[in-house]
Formats: sequence, C-alpha cells, structure tokens
Amino acid sequence: MFSRLAKLMSGASEPSQAADLYRHRLAIYESELGEPEHSFTDSAERRIDIHAFGRDFVPVCEEGSDEGYVLLTNGMSEQRMPGVHGDAKRRAELMWYVREPTPDVCDNLRWLAKLPFIDTTWFGFGHRVALPRPPVAGTDFETFLFLTPIIGPDKQIAEVLEIAGDPVEILTVNLISHQELALIKSRGLDPFLDLLDDNDYPPIFDPARKSYV
Repeated sequence: MFSRLAKLMSGASEPSQAADLYRHRLAIYESELGEPEHSFTDSAERRIDIHAFGRDFVPVCEEGSDEGYVLLTNGMSEQRMPGVHGDAKRRAELMWYVREPTPDVCDNLRWLAKLPFIDTTWFGFGHRVALPRPPVAGTDFETFLFLTPIIGPDKQIAEVLEIAGDPVEILTVNLISHQELALIKSRGLDPFLDLLDDNDYPPIFDPARKSYV
C-alpha cells in the first residue's frame, strides 16, 4: 500500500498504466510524424524506447532533398524529473535530428533521457550536459545543449503531449563546442541562438560542423 502511494506521489506508473501511457505517447508521435521506420526497444527496468521517423528536411516549397531521421524517446516522461522549479515542465522527452540512427547516437540519447533520474536533476530549455570527451564519432564537440522544436509537426507534439495532467516538454538535442559553451556562459543563450540563425544552423546533426565562435 505504502509503496503504491509513493509511486503515485512521485508520478511513477503501475505496469498497466505505463503500457497505456507508452501507447498514448506513440499515438501522438504518429499523428504528426507517421509510423516510425525503426523502434529501438530498451530492456532496462526504466524502459526508454527510441523511435526513428524518416523525414525529408527540405521545406515543401524548395527543391532537392535532405533526408534524415527524427529520433524521439518514449518513456522519459513516465516520471517527473526531480527538483523542477518555477514554471518549468516537470516531464520531458528528447528529440534528435540525425542522418542515421546509429548505435552511438541512440545510446547517447537513451543515456541523456535517463540522466535526470540518475543525477537527481532536470532538463529544460537552454540546459547543458558537458562531457569529458566527444560522445559521438566524428565530432570534437563535448557538450549537449537542449533547445525546443521550431519545426511545425514537432512543435505540435510538444503542444499536445500530456502525462497525468502534466504538460510534457519536448527538448531537441544539440552538440556544441567549448567556445560556444563559453559564449553562452559569458553572454547568455540569446547571442548564441543569433549565431545559429546567422550561420544557417543545419537541422540534421552534422558531426563535422565547425564551431561558430
């Protein structure tokens, strides 16, 4: 009785509820993105699957193609993140735009989605996770930065997704350089976001991207 009450107070779900919420999230994802081309299941007790939705990132009004994937976690929002304060959302799922859903990309995305519950922390817009070494092959960047979606269908998911009465934050995953991190720390996030606009920051993660600072 007391363990059940503790789970309810913390925002965790019973197994049957978890399955329903899993399907609820996936149905909202599919309503905006179609069926996933791949789903990478998680066998851990804290289950966080990753769905890969194919997308051509070139706007409909333009010619050419820029094919990649929208990776989206399913399970991070099962529980409220610890220590959230103010108007920040207590639950989140992570999104990463990539060329291919490689094992190292998926492993990093799943690790990030579990990190708040390991380190007793929370993620929101502008938060960073600095690492001692590059997490993905082919890049020198060592810091993850979380932003929010600006592409229509992804924004729509963020607007309608809700778990147990809590709105769910959709956070996009980005890798930044030491110099870019220093700029954010010294001048704030807005000047860095301006740099992204000035340099036509590509929506799909490019490990070979040069630092903008």
